[in-house]
Amino acid sequence: MKSLLLLGLLGILAACATTMQARSDFDPSQNFSRYRVFAWMEAEALIAPPGAAVSVSPLNRRRIVAAIESELGAKGFQKTSEREAADFVLSYTAGARDRIDVQAYPVPYRGLWHWGRPYFGSDVDVDMYREGTLAVDVFDGATHQPVWHGWATKRISEQDVKNAAQQIPLAVAAILKDFPPR
Repeated sequence: MKSLLLLGLLGILAACATTMQARSDFDPSQNFSRYRVFAWMEAEALIAPPGAAVSVSPLNRRRIVAAIESELGAKGFQKTSEREAADFVLSYTAGARDRIDVQAYPVPYRGLWHWGRPYFGSDVDVDMYREGTLAVDVFDGATHQPVWHGWATKRISEQDVKNAAQQIPLAVAAILKDFPPR
């Protein structure tokens, strides 16, 4: 019974650990209600640091652009290819990095689930994982200043990599959920 409870608890924790986290930040002095038309900042919408190798496949880059355009279209924004005519321009960044999560549990906090003979040290759990981030940046078309930044992070599993076509629209929808800010 204890092992069944432990497995259930671990399953719930694993599900929480792989949940996508999306957030945004914006310039509160900006009037977002005047935005109607958007364009991409550059012909290549993915922004990468100078000299950095782009790690996003061309297929996924196309999927990200299509998902962003679709999400903005569903919100009533229209795309134009003329940057000068756009109310706002946007770009995105994407990447992944290896992360390490270390948790130490002193003796009083180990709980009843401790296996084997007790000893008087600390339990240390080390978890290595890959974290992916997708970010969308919005710049005012007239002033060229950044006005909104949204991003999503998620622990990347092998299934996420295999199902990128399904994961990308979910990430974009989570990022753009609060755009434009009210």
